[in-house]
Amino acid sequence: MELFIISDPLAFEGETELINSLFELGMSVFHLRKEGMSRSHYANLIEAIPKQYHNRIALHQFHELSLDFADIKRLHYPEWFRRKTLKQELPNKMDGKILSTSIHQLASLQETNRFDYTFYGPVFDSISKPGYAGFLRPGFKLPDVRPAQIIAIGGIEPDNLEQIKAFGFDGLAVLGAIWNKRSNAITHFKYIQEKCRQ
Repeated sequence: MELFIISDPLAFEGETELINSLFELGMSVFHLRKEGMSRSHYANLIEAIPKQYHNRIALHQFHELSLDFADIKRLHYPEWFRRKTLKQELPNKMDGKILSTSIHQLASLQETNRFDYTFYGPVFDSISKPGYAGFLRPGFKLPDVRPAQIIAIGGIEPDNLEQIKAFGFDGLAVLGAIWNKRSNAITHFKYIQEKCRQ
């Protein structure tokens, strides 16, 4: 099961060192989401990440920076952004781009056929957004036929990984379980990574 890490929405001291440590430990996909951050700060954060890891970064903002950082091929379109973007304005997969998006209802799956994968959730009660309740219940099963891979998001913890597998997800995305206790980020990442490999 593939593991996706989403950045802490807030900048913090020592952030790039911690991100680089996660890459060194095998973080395969890192979604850089920093709403409210200026373009220059966003670019500076990318510059502080060794170039060898740039192909693992997905941009949530400032997609045009993929022109400045040629190894960045992953672009994420949040649901609101996808809906206001014309299909002809989306990058072409033939250009080597890896496109992702987000949905909050299964009925929206039909809107993801231009994307490689989509986040779907909140699966469980959110860790990073208190009061953001999960909506999946025991017995839920994703459809076998899907236009894009479906990645679980929301309330993901090591204790519920088996449920995520049973629901039929292709992977999982983690935010709060890594960043809410930054001093334990490395330990939590290693544990979740190992669980995903089992």
